[in-house]
Amino acid sequence: MHNHNQPLVVCWGMGQDSTGMIIGLKERNITPDLIIVADVGSERPETYQFRPIFDDWLESVGFPKSVSVRYQPKNYKHWPPYYSLLENCLTNVTLPSLAYGYHTCSAKWKITPINKYVYGLRWAQECWARGEKILKAIGFDDSPHEKRRAERGRQTFAIQNDERDKYELWFPLQDWGWTREHCVEAIKRAGLLVPPKSSCYFCPAMKPFEVDTLGEKELKTIVVIEARTRQRHLSHAAAKGWPKGEGVPLCDGLWRQAVKGTRGGTPKPGNMTQYIRDNELLPAGEIDRIIAATPHELLTQSDFNRLGFSNWQDWLDHLCEPALDESQGQLQLAI
Repeated sequence: MHNHNQPLVVCWGMGQDSTGMIIGLKERNITPDLIIVADVGSERPETYQFRPIFDDWLESVGFPKSVSVRYQPKNYKHWPPYYSLLENCLTNVTLPSLAYGYHTCSAKWKITPINKYVYGLRWAQECWARGEKILKAIGFDDSPHEKRRAERGRQTFAIQNDERDKYELWFPLQDWGWTREHCVEAIKRAGLLVPPKSSCYFCPAMKPFEVDTLGEKELKTIVVIEARTRQRHLSHAAAKGWPKGEGVPLCDGLWRQAVKGTRGGTPKPGNMTQYIRDNELLPAGEIDRIIAATPHELLTQSDFNRLGFSNWQDWLDHLCEPALDESQGQLQLAI
C-alpha cells in the first residue's frame, strides 16, 4: 500500500505492536518521514525506560528518532491545571472516558497533539498544497479484535472527519499478516528487549493479570483515582433516585461493572481497588488509609496552597509514600 513518494508518519505507541511495525518497515526498506509519540503522561515506568533504548536503535538503522508530543489544554474549569491524563482525571473528578463507555481519550490525548505537530511541518504543508495526503501508519496487529478496531478507525479512530482530505490510514501489520507474536519475534530479531504492552497503567481496558504486574506506586494511584470519583458516582445515583446499596449505575470504577465470568470472561469486580484488595496486592490498611485521605470535592488553588502543594504530583508523591507514621496523620484536602 505504501507509495515511496508519499510522506509517511508512523504513530509509535512505545508498545509491542507499534515497535514491531517499525522494525518491519526497516526490514522492508521503508523509511518513515516522522516517528511520533503521543505521550499521555501516564504510561508504565518500563515503557518510558524503553523509549531512549529504541531511539538509539532508530538512529543506528538510519531512521529518524521519535518525536514526543503531548496535549496542552489552555482553559481549566477546575484547579489545578493538568498536564497528563491522570491529572486530567484527578482535577475534574472523573475516570478515563472508556470507563463510561466512550472512546475520547485517543482523540484528545493522541490524535489532537499529533496533528497539531504535523500541521507545523513544512513538508506536510507542501504535501497538502499539492492536493496530496500524508500516509499515517497505525500499529494494529492482524488479530480479529484489532481488525475490528481498524475498521472503526477508518471511520472514527486515528483520523477526524475534518482531516480526511489530509491523511490516509495504513495498518501495515494487517497487510503483512503480523500478530503480536510476530511483532515480538521482530523485536527480538533486532536485538532488543521486548517492551511491555503500552497503555495507561489505570486503563479500563487492562486485564486483571496486567494489574498484577503493576508497582506499588501505580497500584496506590489507582486507589486514589477510584476513591476520588466514588462519591461523585454515589451522588449521581442519589440524584436520580436510585436505591442506595444497589450499586452505582453510572460507573462502579475503572472496570465499570463487575464481570461474573459465566460466559467465558475473566471474573473481576467493577473497580480495580476491590481487585487489589481481594488479591492482597496492597495491605488492606494501606488501601483504607488512601481512601480516607483522598478528597472527592472539586478543589481550588487555596486548598493546595494551604497544604503546601502546587500540583497533583506533589500531593500523590506524599500520599503514596511507602509508609506514613501516625505522627504525620492523614493528608486531607478538606474544604
